[in-house]
Amino acid sequence: MDKVIVAFENDNNRRRVCELLESGGMNVIGSFKSGADVIRAVGRMYGCIVVCGYKFPDMTVIDLAHHVGNKAMILVVASQQYLNMIEDEHVFKLATPFSRSDLLSSVKILMQMEGKVFKGPRRTGKEAAEIARAKELLMMRNGMTENEAHRFIQRRSMDTGRKAVETARLIIQSYEAIE
Repeated sequence: MDKVIVAFENDNNRRRVCELLESGGMNVIGSFKSGADVIRAVGRMYGCIVVCGYKFPDMTVIDLAHHVGNKAMILVVASQQYLNMIEDEHVFKLATPFSRSDLLSSVKILMQMEGKVFKGPRRTGKEAAEIARAKELLMMRNGMTENEAHRFIQRRSMDTGRKAVETARLIIQSYEAIE
């Protein structure tokens, strides 16, 4: 997979990094200013690389890493003083100033790692059936589309820190209690 998201608070930095990545043949699928936008984008896919700065208007990269969990690999591009504040072993770092080749090779390495790390969600058939049942209940009882039900489960999971299958089980239990 070569899905890359770029996120910087500064418009010029965001545009410049997008240009550098695209000139190197990378597929930039989104460019964002806020951490919340990145979280929403990552939530719609599984397995991507986020190239970003240290801070956004609404959070830092440390907060972002906490929210996206294992759904994305993060490469933070910042001055060494900011990089020293990051202790998360799942956040990869590139100090400024950097060359085009530094950026491209860092992202290529993450793409290779990502191919090994992100094989898609590892759900059993039973877990997939539970999620499908919860979506079905949300669609029937709340008039949601399948996409809305899916996003509802994702959003509730992220807000509560639970896995999607755990959220699905709670939805099923709550509807069964009403019957």
